Amino acid sequence: MANTYKWTINALDAKISHDSKDNVINKIHWGYSAVDDEDATKTAYSIGTHSVTYDADNFTEYDSITEADVIAWLEDGLDVDSMKASLDSQIELLKTPVDTTFHSPFVVLPEVAPEDVVEE
Repeated sequence: MANTYKWTINALDAKISHDSKDNVINKIHWGYSAVDDEDATKTAYSIGTHSVTYDADNFTEYDSITEADVIAWLEDGLDVDSMKASLDSQIELLKTPVDTTFHSPFVVLPEVAPEDVVEE
């Protein structure tokens, strides 16, 4: 099974001012997805937040932060291998389900008399 993984940065929370710095990022709202390389209709998602610790010695101004920087922070702070394994499992369940859901199993639909049927 081969899957393609992708980060999405949904939002960045920041302190407007901290330690004489402006817009200090302190939380990343992220999404991580996997798409089955053989069947693109099989996709799994994970979402979450990740806190970022202020580091005066390695501070990057907000205007200079790139998406690659933020992804690097995520990959340094999260267990990406575990996340990939979880997404892989979700996709495998989409390909070979082991459960089902019976929606509204006890709803009784009203009977329609033949004379009430309108044909066009």
